[in-house]
Amino acid sequence: MYAIIVAAGKGQRFASDTPKQFLEIAGKMVVQHSIDAFDKIEEIEGIVIVMPKQQALWKNIELTASKPLMYATGGSSRLSSVLHGLQILEPLVTDNSWILVHDAARVCVKNSDINKLIQSCKQQNQGGLLVKPITDTIKFSKDGKNADKTINRDNLYSALTPQMFPFGQLVEVLQKADIELTTDEASAFEQAGIRPLLVKGRSDNFKITYADDLLLASFILRKGQ
Repeated sequence: MYAIIVAAGKGQRFASDTPKQFLEIAGKMVVQHSIDAFDKIEEIEGIVIVMPKQQALWKNIELTASKPLMYATGGSSRLSSVLHGLQILEPLVTDNSWILVHDAARVCVKNSDINKLIQSCKQQNQGGLLVKPITDTIKFSKDGKNADKTINRDNLYSALTPQMFPFGQLVEVLQKADIELTTDEASAFEQAGIRPLLVKGRSDNFKITYADDLLLASFILRKGQ
């Protein structure tokens, strides 16, 4: 079992010249916090970090783990970035090896949630992902300025990470998936007619997207120390 941490994004919605995954919060770089979370999971044998194509952004960065760390270069999309990470693992795994894919910017993921996903997928012998039931009222707007209607939130979930699938199946569905429709690994499986397992996770496993998110993430991380 291996983990792929995707740290190749540009963070266009984030107001900083430095990619958010390389900013420091609670005494460590964002990506290092995510590495630490998976480094503590006994079943994980190694971790692949998918880094930006622009090596100048990270060539002098030192990341650490007790497990083997491997590096891949990101692609033009999340789909291609994950495929690059999978290529690094190909000599080390079989088609049935479990792979966990995680957003580097989800620094508050708890070990209990990672282990919950691992055990659920293994027990069901089915790939799946962490999710959070949507509790907010959801508004639909055609122009982004005015509310047109309220969406029924029953049966709606926010997709979180990590997401866990067998290596061979993951490679196959990603290679066939529509780039425009593939915003996470689970969406590629859905396109293939395969229904991923939903495992409820914690609401504090959010993705750092805006500058204000750093304050909340820092608070949660320091509280857990």
